[in-house]
Amino acid sequence: MKRRHTLSLLAVIAGSLLFAGCQTQPSTLTFTPPAPVASMAVNQHAVVFVSVRDKRPQSEVSSYVADGRLVKLAAQPSVTELFQQVQQQDLVSKGFRIGHAQHANVSVTVDVNQFYANVEQGNLRYNLDSKVQVTVHAQSAKGHFSKNINASRTYSGAFSAKNPEIQKVLGETFNEVVSSIYNDREVANAITSLATP
Repeated sequence: MKRRHTLSLLAVIAGSLLFAGCQTQPSTLTFTPPAPVASMAVNQHAVVFVSVRDKRPQSEVSSYVADGRLVKLAAQPSVTELFQQVQQQDLVSKGFRIGHAQHANVSVTVDVNQFYANVEQGNLRYNLDSKVQVTVHAQSAKGHFSKNINASRTYSGAFSAKNPEIQKVLGETFNEVVSSIYNDREVANAITSLATP
């Protein structure tokens, strides 16, 4: 009798865990920025301090309703960590040295204004509308330069959107912005000018 009771208890626990597993959707989307192609530019005078400010109206990167429950998705790494990595990789690849605030002669600040995929669920189809928008500021005692970089994508599919579909569309939008940062020369030229003694 005791053994049957133990088996019943184990079955209930296993069933609860299985049910909880079915109910729990992953709440993060993972992003891996591509590496820049190293350029031959050498900027001997520029030591750059990089910081990122999250100015988005919401902390999540997307949300949708699944089984009557609102699922909010966060970025992994965080949006600020992603753009810190991207901006530093970009500047290093263009020959700049990264330093602490007290040793830098130019500060570069990235404002993340938007990083979101809007999901509209219908009965038979869904629509995804993603947008990533940043402003890169370069500043020194000599002056200030700013540039907006953005990308957007839309996608429609059958039935309902879940994490993989959102990951794909938002990831492509993010990578487009990263590519624009890597290919841009205006910010690098501004840093060189602002760092010139």
